Amino acid sequence: MKPIFTSLTPNAQASDVWFALAALTAPGSWIRGKSIAELENTLAKFLGLAHVYTFDSGRTGLYAILKALNLQAGDEVLLQAYTCVAVPDPVLWAGAKPIYVDCEAETLTMSAADLEKKITPKSKVLIIQHTFGFPADLEKLMKIAKEHKLFVIEDCAHALGATYQGKQVGTFGDASFFSFGRDKVISCTFGGAVATGNTEFATKLERFANSLPYPGVGWIARQLLHPAIIGLSKSLFNILWLGKMLLYLSKVAGLTPLAVYAAEKKGGRPPFAFHRLANALASAAGRQLERLKKFNQHRVQIAQSYEVGLRKIPFGRQRALPGSAPIYLRYTIRHPKAAEILATAKKKNIFLGDWYTTAVAPTGVSYQAIGYDPKTCPNAEGAAAQSLNLPTDIHITEKEVERIINFISGFPPSRE
Repeated sequence: MKPIFTSLTPNAQASDVWFALAALTAPGSWIRGKSIAELENTLAKFLGLAHVYTFDSGRTGLYAILKALNLQAGDEVLLQAYTCVAVPDPVLWAGAKPIYVDCEAETLTMSAADLEKKITPKSKVLIIQHTFGFPADLEKLMKIAKEHKLFVIEDCAHALGATYQGKQVGTFGDASFFSFGRDKVISCTFGGAVATGNTEFATKLERFANSLPYPGVGWIARQLLHPAIIGLSKSLFNILWLGKMLLYLSKVAGLTPLAVYAAEKKGGRPPFAFHRLANALASAAGRQLERLKKFNQHRVQIAQSYEVGLRKIPFGRQRALPGSAPIYLRYTIRHPKAAEILATAKKKNIFLGDWYTTAVAPTGVSYQAIGYDPKTCPNAEGAAAQSLNLPTDIHITEKEVERIINFISGFPPSRE
């Protein structure tokens, strides 16, 4: 049967592929150009914030915020477990200490109760993550942050367009960062942005952003080539293993960059970090930003179909907080046999998502290197052992939703 994918550049449509291929023939516009300022201005207008700066990735954007804060050795940055290593790594790069706060079992966002337990006199910064596009409990978390005079950073890597009490996420804290990675809300293979309404802080961010170089032409070319390679691989997937072979060969040849590099699993920097966003990639991200409303409306519609289809199947699932409007980057469910479901689905050409199978993903992260103790975050550990994601992207049809639900229905229900 036709394969269903959850990852592998899910946003990319035919127009994105043709744009990237055309951009490859115009290297003169790869590095500098008007698309960078256009993307920053459009995003600032969308958020209603005065200042937006773009970078090569969300992690470089987070590092830029932390660097601008001039943190000292021993300063603590509170962040959520059940996350990607791309969040604690920039904390380490900035010379600070990550402190892991447990998530709530149902919302998969930060536990306000556990946050209060882990604040110390050394706590300086709070990173609030909107997991899978579900707004965290901003009312409680912001109140705690204010009481303890914490600088608040919103992690909106999954949540561009989500709202809490009618207001865009990314506009509650002192600063926020967004990701334009391959599997994010909008994507240009690699990219990110930082937003703030604080003019004084923005001056520091701008100074740091202007100090960064642009990436090399080889890096830019690989990012532009990525959607074409993935698109072709998907279309050939069932034809004599051609699609799988193309994916493998492109990875071996370094044509498709890794989502997380080996160095990052030990707290180190990936080779692309600390660069500005290139003009060609800003243009690719801007094209998708124009379709943000369409993308998110589709995600919500597909999520509603999962809700209806799974209503009689008592799997655990991520819960939205009252007053929040998630965008459902992925539709996450929980089951004690999550690993078995993922493996069985793959045999049926249904490639479900595995965010997150470890409390600090991906598999292979050195917990010692990043300072994470699993005993401190039991909810995150429990969620990681049982999580799997259903696709919601623009290519998923109602017929495919039905196929996924029928497949999942064959497993004994979770008692969650």
